[in-house]
Amino acid sequence: MSLQDFFEVRISEDKLSAHVLAAASLESTSVWTKEEWDVFLKEESVVFGVLDENIDALVNDPSSVAFPIEVAVGIAPKDGGHAYIKPALQDEKQQEMEETKGAVNLKNVVDIPMVEQGELVGEKVAAEKGRDGRAVDNEVLEAKDGRDFVLRPGKNTKVEGSCLYAVTSGQVSIQKKTIHVYPLYEINGDLDLKTGNIDFTGNVQIRGNIPAGFEVKAKGDIRVQGTVEGAYLEAEGSIYISSGVTAQNKGFIQAGKDIETTYLNEAKVQAGGTITVKQAIMHSNCEAGESINCLQNRGLVVGGNLSAVRSIHVKEAGNPMNTATSFFIGVPHYFLNVQRQHEHTLIEAKEESQKIMQLLKALEAKEKEGIPLSSKERVMKLRARNTLKSWKERAKDAAEELEEMHGMFNNEENGIVIIEGTLHPNVDFHFGKYRRKINSTYKKVKMLYEEGEIALKIV
Repeated sequence: MSLQDFFEVRISEDKLSAHVLAAASLESTSVWTKEEWDVFLKEESVVFGVLDENIDALVNDPSSVAFPIEVAVGIAPKDGGHAYIKPALQDEKQQEMEETKGAVNLKNVVDIPMVEQGELVGEKVAAEKGRDGRAVDNEVLEAKDGRDFVLRPGKNTKVEGSCLYAVTSGQVSIQKKTIHVYPLYEINGDLDLKTGNIDFTGNVQIRGNIPAGFEVKAKGDIRVQGTVEGAYLEAEGSIYISSGVTAQNKGFIQAGKDIETTYLNEAKVQAGGTITVKQAIMHSNCEAGESINCLQNRGLVVGGNLSAVRSIHVKEAGNPMNTATSFFIGVPHYFLNVQRQHEHTLIEAKEESQKIMQLLKALEAKEKEGIPLSSKERVMKLRARNTLKSWKERAKDAAEELEEMHGMFNNEENGIVIIEGTLHPNVDFHFGKYRRKINSTYKKVKMLYEEGEIALKIV
C-alpha cells in the first residue's frame, strides 16, 4: 500500500509549517522506509525544513505516532526595522526606567533639562534591511525593508551627518522625524484667570493644575505637574501629565507624538504615537497612532474604547461587574482625515509648483534674451525659488507620511492585544471589520487576528 492511501499532508496558510495527518487506520505491520517518506513529502511539495526526528518516528513505528504530526518548519521572513530618531536624553530616561524596573517616572519626564547651544540632541538610527524567509515548499518569502526618511533640521537644530545639534539654548521637543529646540513658557502654579489660555510657539510647562475650560496649545511639548480636568490641550509634540486626568467627559487632549500620564478618568485623548498610562484608564476614549500601554499597579482598563494601530498592552481588562469595554486594532478614524490633508498637500504642491515654474521660466527667458531684470524682478525670482523649495519639501513630507500610513491600513493582521492579568466578560475586541466578545473570565491572554478570525491565546 502506498503512503497516499494512509496519509495526508497539510501545509499551513503561511507555508511555514507542514503536518502529516492519518487518513486511514494503520495496521501494526504498516511500515515505510525513509526514502519512501522523502519521495512522498516531495510529491506534496514539502522540501525545506524537514524535521528528521519526526520522520524517523514515522519510519520506526507509525502506529504509535500522535497525529497530526509536524514534519517541516519554514523560516519566517523578518521585516527590517524602520528608521527613527533617538534622542540624546533617551539614555538617561532608559537608565531611570531600568532602575525602577520598567516604571515610567513621570516627574522625571516632566522635568526635562534645558540643552545648550551646540549640544547633541539626537541622532537618526538607520532603517534595517529585511531578512527573507523560506517556505516548506522552498518558496522565498520576501521580507520588507524598513521605511527610511530624510533627516531634516528642526526648529533651532542643525543636521551634521546623522546627528542633530542645538543651534540655540532651549528645551527639546522630539518629533517623529526631527527634533526641535524651543523656548520654554513656564507657569509656576495652577492655570487661572490671571494667566488665561496659552498658545505658545515653543514648549509649555505648568507646575500646577489645569482646571476645566482652559486651553493650552504648544508648537512643542506640554508638561503638567498637577492634574488636568476638562481642559483642551493640543501639542504638536508630546504631552506629559504628572498626576492624571479627571475630565468628566469634557475637554480633549491631543498630541502629535506621545501622551504619558498616571491615570485617565472620563477623558478623550488622541496621540499620533504612543499613549502610556501608569495606573488606570477608566471610561475613557483613547486613540493612538502606535500603541497604548497601561502596566503599573493594577494596570486597569475599564469602560470606554481603546484604539491603537499596532498594539494594546494592559494588566486588567474590564471588571467583575462586567462593564462594557472595547479594544480596537487598526487605523483610527482621525487618520483618514490626516490622510486627506496629506493628499490635498500633494495636489496643492503640484499646482503651486507649476505656477512658480512658469514664472521662473519667464524670468529666465528674459535673461537669456539679454534683458536685465529689474530689482523687483530679481527679488521676485529669489522668492520664487525659495517658495518652490518649500513646496517641494512639503510635498516630500506629505508623500513620506502617506507611505507610512498606507503601511498601517491593513495592520489588523499584525496587531495584538496583550492582557497580562485578568480579562473579564463583556470586553470586546475589534480587528478591522472583525469582532469578538468575551463571555468568560481568562488569565494572561493574547488577542490576535489569525486566518480570518480573532484568536484568544493563553500565555
